[in-house]
Amino acid sequence: MKSFAGWIAVAIVILTLGYMVFIYSPVRTQSTEGTTTPPDAILPTDTQTPAPGFLQPNDTQSNNAGSPQTTAPASRVVPSGFKEYRSTKYRFSLFYPKNMKVSEFDEGGGAQSITFENAGDAIGFQIFIVPYKEHQVSSARFSQDVPTGVMKEPTNVTVDGVFGTMFYSQSLTLGDTREIWFINNGYLYEVTTLKTLDSWLIERMKTWMFI
Repeated sequence: MKSFAGWIAVAIVILTLGYMVFIYSPVRTQSTEGTTTPPDAILPTDTQTPAPGFLQPNDTQSNNAGSPQTTAPASRVVPSGFKEYRSTKYRFSLFYPKNMKVSEFDEGGGAQSITFENAGDAIGFQIFIVPYKEHQVSSARFSQDVPTGVMKEPTNVTVDGVFGTMFYSQSLTLGDTREIWFINNGYLYEVTTLKTLDSWLIERMKTWMFI
């Protein structure tokens, strides 16, 4: 189960200060219908049609460790007011506001949680990464990482060319959340923020690049 150790303090601050509300303007998305808990049939075989909203195999992308989806330049031009977070282990980078604190938590078994937070402004997000060799997110994996079992309004998205799913959910720690899940290079990436930070998270994800 993914950890929210770095989020507890942020959640308390948010309850005190109130949520910051942003207008949602999706980028590189394609809406699909679907609400509530995902069915058990989210493990399509090669002859089945994937359940709406779940990660789908793509012949042009690799989900095996050691086979990168894309190759990023050695350095990137970081916009003013931002910093670059770069992980050579999990092979991605992204830009985040320079006033945010970044914390890394070893979850064991090759998994890690990375939190980006600004408690003063009550904003932040978490990336949970776990080794995952499947091309689909199983119902067992989903239940393990989302104990509430909630997945609302799943939407197909791409993250640096990799297919994924964006949906609303609920966390026992944070309440209503926005999540983006995708599989690449033998890892499952789960990006989570508060529902009210929906469009703000999308802006952060625009800068994601696999390396």
